[in-house]
Amino acid sequence: MDWFTSWHSLYQQTEKKWALLSPNEQKKQLTYLEETAGTLLDEWTQMDELVQKLRAEGTEQSDLPQYRSTGTVYYQLEMFAKAADTLQSEQASGDEDDLRLLYTGFAFLFADNEQKALELFLYLVQAARKKVFHHFAYVGLGCIHARRQCFEEATVCFERANQLITTADVVYNLGVCYYVQEAFHLAESYFLDYIEQVSEDEEAYFFLGCCQWLKGDKEAAWVSWLTSIHVAESTTSLLALAHVCEWHGYHQTAVHCYKRIQESEGLEQKVLHGLAWNYALAGEGKKAMVTFRKALQFDPFNSHIRSSISWLDEHWPEEEWRSLLGAGKNGLIN
Repeated sequence: MDWFTSWHSLYQQTEKKWALLSPNEQKKQLTYLEETAGTLLDEWTQMDELVQKLRAEGTEQSDLPQYRSTGTVYYQLEMFAKAADTLQSEQASGDEDDLRLLYTGFAFLFADNEQKALELFLYLVQAARKKVFHHFAYVGLGCIHARRQCFEEATVCFERANQLITTADVVYNLGVCYYVQEAFHLAESYFLDYIEQVSEDEEAYFFLGCCQWLKGDKEAAWVSWLTSIHVAESTTSLLALAHVCEWHGYHQTAVHCYKRIQESEGLEQKVLHGLAWNYALAGEGKKAMVTFRKALQFDPFNSHIRSSISWLDEHWPEEEWRSLLGAGKNGLIN
């Protein structure tokens, strides 16, 4: 504790020369020590309050009831409509009943009965006994509003949930909500916070890069996007990133994304088409020709592939792209 040691060091120095100080100097030094001690006391009080807050939250969550029933079994099996009906007919008391209602609300939500879920979450926000139940009720409300694309209302609910208890999921949802509302500086801060907690989420890095790009911080955006490539397991994220790279002219990076997709999905037509197109735009004509031929083997008359080849033939006829489309009207591949 450097601040504590520093105060004592200052006090000892003052004590040693106290007799040599004039009354006015003694008064000034004493005032300084008192003010410093007061500041330290305020900091200590705040620290103690924070510690007590964490202790109270830990105690509250450790004391949560364990509600298990036929309804929760259906819930765990993701039979949500059946779970909702069963949970509604069950009975409990006190905190267990609040937990039962939470289960019921989320069961209705996942069974696409948003109105029933909304009613239960609103009730819990008003009537639940523990803060943790309020937190999850606000999360449920946020999910409903987000589903309905009412992102301002969703943001309010997720912010309330985050004020009660901070969780990685809520932080991520806030990032998405602010991103959709084009509040990119706020979205960026939430995605950065989320990544500190969950470091291997490629979608978070992708959204973070989008925020940074749209804010004009392009160098940071590419760092985030390239990180997304390295941690990505989802082909959906890789495909989205490939399109972003292609759009901005980073064709070698797009090729890398498509190759990563190939590793998990194999030689699919859309992947081969993307690879061939980016090879061509990167100036690797021979690789593009070979890959276009492979893509056409899946579907010789695919309009998207043939349109790409026609565009390349129009702009760079020296590569003889038209030979890929076959001779005459029969469209046979050479």
